[in-house]
Amino acid sequence: MNSNECNARFLASGEIAMGTVEARFDSVLPERRDFHKYPREMPVFLFAALYVLVSSLPMAVFGQAVGVSPHGSVNLECVLIGALCALLPRGVICAFLVLESIADFAYSICYTFQFSMPDMFSSVRYLPALPVDKVIAGAAYMLMALLVCVTLAFLVPRPRSGLRVASALIAVVAVLVPIDVLGGQNPLWGKDMALLAFRVARSPALTLLIREVRGGGVHGRAQGAGDAPMAAASSQAANLLASLPASSRPPNVVLVVAESWGSLLDAHLERAITAPFDDPALAGRYKTSHGTVPFTGLTVPGEARELCHSSIGFGIIDHKAGLQEKCVMSYFHARGYQNIAIHGYVGQMFHRSAWYPELGFDQTWFEPELSKAGLPRCRGAFPGICDSSIGEWIGSSLLTQDERSPRFIYWVTLNAHIPVPAHPDLPDDGACDLQPALRDSASLCSWFRLVRAVHESVRQAALRPTARPTIFIVVGDHAPPFSDPRLRGMFSSTEVPYVMLTPAALSR
Repeated sequence: MNSNECNARFLASGEIAMGTVEARFDSVLPERRDFHKYPREMPVFLFAALYVLVSSLPMAVFGQAVGVSPHGSVNLECVLIGALCALLPRGVICAFLVLESIADFAYSICYTFQFSMPDMFSSVRYLPALPVDKVIAGAAYMLMALLVCVTLAFLVPRPRSGLRVASALIAVVAVLVPIDVLGGQNPLWGKDMALLAFRVARSPALTLLIREVRGGGVHGRAQGAGDAPMAAASSQAANLLASLPASSRPPNVVLVVAESWGSLLDAHLERAITAPFDDPALAGRYKTSHGTVPFTGLTVPGEARELCHSSIGFGIIDHKAGLQEKCVMSYFHARGYQNIAIHGYVGQMFHRSAWYPELGFDQTWFEPELSKAGLPRCRGAFPGICDSSIGEWIGSSLLTQDERSPRFIYWVTLNAHIPVPAHPDLPDDGACDLQPALRDSASLCSWFRLVRAVHESVRQAALRPTARPTIFIVVGDHAPPFSDPRLRGMFSSTEVPYVMLTPAALSR
């Protein structure tokens, strides 16, 4: 027997022995055998479907629970991570998926509430002031997302099927992107050519990066300009007061910043929402004027605009020295006014309980104080005191007491914060049945009723006998950040409306 034959027999005996060992090993630990074979034997289409569907499941559940919108059903970045599964270790894939889940969470918050990334990170400090159910939902999302990430990372295919899996997932991306582009849900295609009212796919990390890059220049210019002057509805009251004779009796001023009251592009709906001010009983006592002012950002920037006529935005929370002198509270103090601030939620949110007094408010009323005064609570994104009850309370209490000094009353409403409840805590007035656009959208209908309820409460306060003449101004803070692009498109993206009631005795 030559050496080649010996080698062949030796190798054959080794293979038989190894096969015997493997057979015995598999018989003892069948679970271990299946554990290794499952990823290798998983059909390509099933693996691809898991990355397409399961990766988006946590955000879909979280969005329904909290009312935020991921702006697209399929996360394309998770799909592309799946396409790399044959090239990268499982630990790296899992890390990428976890980071993508965090980016998805951040984007859903920024998109829904129109936050920048710095705004969102700054708002983390207000987490204790959020409703408990929202905090629990966020924690549940993180736990569910982590579980999904670990599961998907485990399902890494063997090299022989890796190329087919990558090809299948890239093909999914190649199909979904043109659907959004041709459907009008992509900047590459004109908005006026939109064919779909929703996005099929999303790319959270890429979109966040683009938003920050595009907004970086604007943010830098804003930082350089400081608190640039900004037109405000409250300046109308200041101008009126400045025109009064020095010997005249100063009127009260009520400034209402109405949550999510944006300027509707439909003139008929815009008139319908301010219809309470068409009351003939008001005509003999007040001059009613309408107008618009620019807005940037959400509620806090709207407050900075109206209180300080400034574009400083969230900078009002940690305001610089000298800002107080530029705000209307200083103006009113100089004229002997008592400054009162009211908000139906807890004062810890956005630190209002700290910076309201620092900017010149003598009294602050938040949810705890208003509850002690007997005002009821209403449901909503931020459950708190009912707006309609606050308007009535202002008219029956604050405006009828202590006529020794005039009052500047500042009220930020709450209940119309998006997402609005499907069934607001309001009497069913049938208002939505009269407007086709409202009948077609439960969200728009709820928003409309909640904002109009604020106008109605101001109307009732204006008709009450007061200790002195009172100027009423109701102005929006920002357009409602609906998740549905069709609903967002019904509002101006640059202006919000205001209504001003000037006592007849002052308008002559």
